[in-house]
Amino acid sequence: MAVIRNETDSLGVILKNEREAKNYSRELIADRVKISVRYLTAIENEGRKPSYKVLFRLIRSIGISADLIFYPEERNSDTDGAQLVRLIHQCDVRDRKVVLAVVEALLADKKD
Repeated sequence: MAVIRNETDSLGVILKNEREAKNYSRELIADRVKISVRYLTAIENEGRKPSYKVLFRLIRSIGISADLIFYPEERNSDTDGAQLVRLIHQCDVRDRKVVLAVVEALLADKKD
């Protein structure tokens, strides 16, 4: 679920709020993005601006829509379905097969 923000929220604040809303530690995200915890802290505290490559990896690793960054005035634009799709894209082939099997099983239970 997207966090309600003020239009004045900056990149670092948005990233930090979304990371914390998902209960992701800085260590976890820094490891996923292949940056240091210190660098991530600097980004979140507005001391540094990430390159587009790092920003892309941050968005993917936290599992948020780029719209939250580039269109912060659009509130609640991130639906559960869109978040699920983004998270599935982060899975490897084996994990996607597991997700597919689980969804198929859930749907089969609804037919009964």
